[in-house]
Amino acid sequence: MSIIDHPKNLIEWYEKQERVLTPAFLATIPWNQIKDHIERGNENAGFITKDSIPEEIRCNFKTISVEVIPEDFIKNTEVLTKDWNRHPYSSELAIAGILGSWNENSEVDKVIVSKLAHEEYKNWIQKLREVLQEPESPITLKNGIWSINDRKKLWESLASRIFDEDLDNFHQCVVSVLTELDPKFELSEDQRFSANIYGKVLEHSSSLRKGLAESLALLGCYSDALTHCSLNKAENTVILCVREIFDNSNWILWASLNQLLPIIAEAAPNEFLNSVETTLRQNPCPFFKIFPQKETGIMGSNYIVGLLWALESLAWEENFLVRVTIILGELACIDPGSNWSNRPSNSLTEIFLPWHSQTIASIEKRKAAIKTLSKEIPNIAWTLLISLLPNKHQIASGANKPDWRNSIPKDWTGKVTNEEYWEQVSFYADFAVEQSKGNIARLKEIVSNMDHLTKPALDKLLLYLSSSSVIAEPENVKMELWNKLIDFTSRHERFSHAKWALNSTLISKIKKVAKKLEPKNLINLYSRLFGNHSFDYYEGKGDYQAQAQLLEEHRQQALKIIIDNGGADAVFQFLEIVESPADVGWSLGNIADDSFDKFILPELLITDNKKIEQFIYRYVWSKHRKQGCEWVDNIEIKNWSILQSARFFMCLPFNTDTWERVNKILSDHEAEYWSKVNVNPYESNINLHSAIDKLIKYNRPFAAIDCIHKSIHDKQPLDNNKIVQALTLAASSQESKHSMDRYHLLEIIKFLQDDSTIDINDLLSIEMTYLPLLDRDQGAKPKLLESHLANNPSFFCEAISLTYRSKNKSEEQQKTSQEQQSMASNIWELLHKWHTPPGLQDDGSFDGKKFNVWLEEVKKSCTESGHLEVALQEIGEVLFYCPPDPDGFWINKAVADALNEKDLEEMRRGFYTQIFNSRGAHWVDPTGKPEKELAAKYRQQANDTENAGYLRLATTLRRVAESYERDAERIINEHKSKNQE
Repeated sequence: MSIIDHPKNLIEWYEKQERVLTPAFLATIPWNQIKDHIERGNENAGFITKDSIPEEIRCNFKTISVEVIPEDFIKNTEVLTKDWNRHPYSSELAIAGILGSWNENSEVDKVIVSKLAHEEYKNWIQKLREVLQEPESPITLKNGIWSINDRKKLWESLASRIFDEDLDNFHQCVVSVLTELDPKFELSEDQRFSANIYGKVLEHSSSLRKGLAESLALLGCYSDALTHCSLNKAENTVILCVREIFDNSNWILWASLNQLLPIIAEAAPNEFLNSVETTLRQNPCPFFKIFPQKETGIMGSNYIVGLLWALESLAWEENFLVRVTIILGELACIDPGSNWSNRPSNSLTEIFLPWHSQTIASIEKRKAAIKTLSKEIPNIAWTLLISLLPNKHQIASGANKPDWRNSIPKDWTGKVTNEEYWEQVSFYADFAVEQSKGNIARLKEIVSNMDHLTKPALDKLLLYLSSSSVIAEPENVKMELWNKLIDFTSRHERFSHAKWALNSTLISKIKKVAKKLEPKNLINLYSRLFGNHSFDYYEGKGDYQAQAQLLEEHRQQALKIIIDNGGADAVFQFLEIVESPADVGWSLGNIADDSFDKFILPELLITDNKKIEQFIYRYVWSKHRKQGCEWVDNIEIKNWSILQSARFFMCLPFNTDTWERVNKILSDHEAEYWSKVNVNPYESNINLHSAIDKLIKYNRPFAAIDCIHKSIHDKQPLDNNKIVQALTLAASSQESKHSMDRYHLLEIIKFLQDDSTIDINDLLSIEMTYLPLLDRDQGAKPKLLESHLANNPSFFCEAISLTYRSKNKSEEQQKTSQEQQSMASNIWELLHKWHTPPGLQDDGSFDGKKFNVWLEEVKKSCTESGHLEVALQEIGEVLFYCPPDPDGFWINKAVADALNEKDLEEMRRGFYTQIFNSRGAHWVDPTGKPEKELAAKYRQQANDTENAGYLRLATTLRRVAESYERDAERIINEHKSKNQE
């Protein structure tokens, strides 16, 4: 027997009966009756059981019988699609269907609409607005942009309402709109991203341009729906439109149509390809001008990508594959190269990639395309063949797919069978081997890619390399192939346990071929040991230091053999063919006795031959490292010329031992050394004071700065006057800046900022000079300048007057020199980097009294000078960085009082602006979450501020919140629209 002593237990008992307690069911239970029954039980000290519960209560817990309607009675509820062809305004809808999209805020767009509609826009649009109200309306209106929801569907429904006259009007409108040149190309590349600001925008909206381009595609791809147009009228209209659009086109037109080219290409593929081919034949070719054009900014872009996507979309069809392949090949020929992934050569690879082909053309047609490309443009075909070898490309982004043409069967999956894959790669590998024969450059490249060849192709290549025709080649030719073969086998032996490494049997086979091509001339034979990449010549695995030592021993042994067989002259011949003459100098310096010096010193010290220069530098360094200063002192330098002596000392370590000999030998001619020596402060283990002095003396401030940074790093004492002198000289020096390290400069400036002994005026000058470098993101800021702005109202007012025009003076009275404009630019940057509000103390606290005194002086001075409004805006911006009030209010209340003053609206405007500017560049979250959070933050601040009595400041904050709320809504809607597209 179960005992129920509480309504809760009644529910638990009910759950044991495996009944579901839904909120709706619980609402039906007579809780008051249950409560009364339990209380009576308690009063009588009795037990309550299931059987003792009254029937009127128990009946509420009985299982409910559920009845289901019989299937025969279920009515067919299929949704009927509305037939818009029977709508009263179907003809107007048909015209809207031809337009595709337009912006009713654009007067020129409305002119085009009126022309196609044969009616004034204001009358015609009223009918569309009625259609807009219909359920399941096929048109939408958003932010002034009219568009069709499903263009293909509406086209199928209403195309019968389009007549020849409509197509004639359409023809004129399309050519007129799509031949408009984008005026943003009148701007420089770094200005184009802000073309809207400069007013350099297309007259017709992007909506109308895209809509008309899509209509071309509809006409070209679905002309059968135009049942009331003359035979072939639609096809001819599209062909004529495309022909006229690109007739005598220049690069600006192609760039202006960049985003629309894939759509236009689908409209009339043959005519589009004709236009591209015609343009390629122009001299100069407009495409050559397009390639280097780009748009800078965070989301930079180029203007060739649209053409590439257009060609990729056509390459899906077998009929166009060969033609598109040749065009892409010709474009690849004029491609100057860039970091963009969208390039003609990459498009070719994507189309033909054997495991991810982006065409439905047969394999035979793909082979034909490759062969044709090889015949017409062999170098591009060769590059493509190498990219298509097995495992050369293991990642694919895919080519552009057609949106309008039914080029790709609906059941196409893109899956490649094993048989199809190997048929393709076998052809590419074999064809590559064939195309490499007789061409040393290609043979070298395919040797480097032997691990990407199929087994039959590899055997074929090795057989050719062993053939009499190759062995009969001159030794210098064979040596190039030999080097590549040895590089290949060495790499695979060094990484023999890697998955990609060839097995030892194949490597042995390749080595035998290499042996047949091995140079007989000792100079040629040993030259490979002195390549630019020493790591490539390490043997086996293990300790790299031991490997480096072993390579050095091989190098020294090789030089001994060369000297033994040819003397010093053979060494100089050797220098001319090796990649790294510096390594020759190092190794020779380690083995040559002092008698060899006479062949080198001092004659080779003065030379224009870069290889000799590199050799001599490392030779002297090596000899000094091995024998020390004793070797230097034993050389009869006194009989050398000043220039020879200076060059010799430049080859020695940059340290005191060298400087002492420079001072002794060169004396008054030390400038020959100090003005040209390669400065490496890390070669000196003592202080660099004397070197810093000399470098400053001979106008080498950047080299001096490197030494100063090293001294700071080593915590060596420094004269800050010397540091200021070097930094001041560097600002106007003609010394090469390629070695200037921005990090070093910033560290030195921060060192000066922390030095309490530095002259304030010197530090102000340094901060102003290097202001563009003092970026908070780099951990540096103009501390003293910001402090001066915050603590010296007259300095702030002077900065404002130098940057902005006065309202009290005419434009003629305020003409400035180039020097003054440069100064104004620097100060403007200072004001906009200023994050130290007046009143802020060094310990982070805020002095409201100081702030108020500072503000009153600025208001008085700037009122007199005619700069009050701009000054207040700048102040409002920096006040954004004020700390909270000690009582917990979000901003110091002295600042809140000022920001709330009735006559300081400009200051509130600056504060408002800085709230948004402080956010900086950021990625847009499609959900609008960051904007929503900011809106909530500033709405809360607005409420707190209003409750604290600061009405005007609260209003400003509420505007911020509302702005972020609008941003969130706009972002969400924009991303919804993109997803729907």
